Order: sequence, then structure tokens, then C-alpha cells
Amino acid sequence: MNAPAIALVSALVLTLPLVAQVADGDRHYAQRAEGAQGARAVATHVDAAIAAYQRALAQNPNDLETHGKLLRAWRYKGAYVATSNEQKKQIYGLAKKAGATANGVIERLLAAKGVKKNANEKQVAEALRGTPGAASVLLWDAINWGEWALAYGKLAAAREGAADQIRRNAIIAHLINPSEEMGAPSRVLGRLHDQTPRIPFITGWASSKEAVRFLNESLQYDRDNKVTLVFLAEAMVNHDAKTKPRAITMLREVVTKPLHAEYVVEDAAAVLDARALLKKWGA
Repeated sequence: MNAPAIALVSALVLTLPLVAQVADGDRHYAQRAEGAQGARAVATHVDAAIAAYQRALAQNPNDLETHGKLLRAWRYKGAYVATSNEQKKQIYGLAKKAGATANGVIERLLAAKGVKKNANEKQVAEALRGTPGAASVLLWDAINWGEWALAYGKLAAAREGAADQIRRNAIIAHLINPSEEMGAPSRVLGRLHDQTPRIPFITGWASSKEAVRFLNESLQYDRDNKVTLVFLAEAMVNHDAKTKPRAITMLREVVTKPLHAEYVVEDAAAVLDARALLKKWGA
């Protein structure tokens, strides 16, 4: 379907009820790789998904499941559609705002249960367990914060407290449902531990050992996840240079194994990352 046709269809569903709007967003998100060239996607379907989720939330602003889907769609657009860092900044700025709105819903839910928003992660997770969409919102908000930090740089990220925000949300998501998005909470935590500079009294929690542990845990939910395997290979070498031969073998498998049919663009990007690491390591 070409762009004008998709725009016409989207216009026709403007008045559809909430469930239909979400279904329309899901349909477009499932088609997000249509027209992609390797790791570069086109905006048509993901933009339509974002618009559908926004319409649904206009009808029901407290629907956390739809908030989570919207945050996921923003991340896809920023990671795979944006062609410049300036575009990424704009997209992840919008994603951060959407995340703040979704977190506002969570904070009101917590308040209704007598739990303060700054309560420890276990208390928050216990209060949110069983709430549809809560883990998804926290997970994708953490991911979008991470992408925002990459786009704006370490200084801006430090001023915003990005590392702590990512860590807290990912920990709570992990405590609620460690299998969310095929082990994504532990994947986020592993990558965070690996990439965060260890600064005493600020990010003293960062640990290369924990990075490897979390990423191995994530693999338990999806043994062939190319993104996790690339992150793990890099974390292994950062933690212990002697593991480089094993890490190189893992990356070569990432490059040669077929792309997942549901995650074509995401896997293609992971293959590019794997090749870049292999080149960096002289393999």
C-alpha cells in the first residue's frame, strides 16, 4: 500500500472506538519493516501506528498498554527511521514527553495504592504487578531515555540523570516481568552496566560483571536474539579480554544466521553492529 492510500485509510478510522484504534496501530506496527532497506526503515507504517495509538490515548489517557505501544513505536522510529542525529534528538524528545505522560498515569495508580513514586523498586514493582501495560511502559521509557542519552551525549545525559532513570525503570520492569519483550529488561540493564562510566558516588553501581550476568539472563528468554548477542559479546570483552575468541565466534554467528521474520530491521541493525565490532577487533 502506498503512502497516499495509507493516509486515506488512516483518515477513515479517525472516529473508530478505542479498541479499533489500538488494533489499527498494531496492524501498522506489524508492517513497520515494509519498504525497509536493510537496517533503514521508512516512516509510513510506524507514523500511522503512532497516530493510531495517540488517537486511542485521546479517548482513554489511562490505558497503560497503549502508552507502552506508543513508546515502543517512538523508539522504532528514532532507531531505524531517523537518518541524522538531529532527527533522533527530535524524535526522542517526543518519546521522553510521551514517557512522562505515561509515568504520570503510573504515579497516580501508585498514589491510589498508598505507594510514593520515590518508593524503592521492590515496593513499586509489587504495587504494579498485575497491572496491564505497566512493565511495558517502564521498559520502553527506559529504552527511549537510553536512546535520548546517546543522541544528546554524556554531558546532557548526566545533567538529566539519565543513567539512574534508565536503571530504576528497567529494574522495576524486570521485577514485574523479566520475560517482557523476550527478556528485554535484563538486556537493558546489561547494556546499561556495560556502557555507563563508573563514577564514584554517581554511577558507582555500574559493573562489567553485572553487565555480563544480565545479558546472559536475557538470552534465557531468546537464545538467538541478535541484539542481545552483540551486547553480550561486547560486554564480555570489556569485562575480560580473554573472552575475545568466544565473543568473535558469537558475532560471526550473528552475521551469518538468518534474520528473524518479525524483527527484520532490528536484526539487520544488529548485524551491522556485529560487523563493526569484528572490524574493530581485527577479526
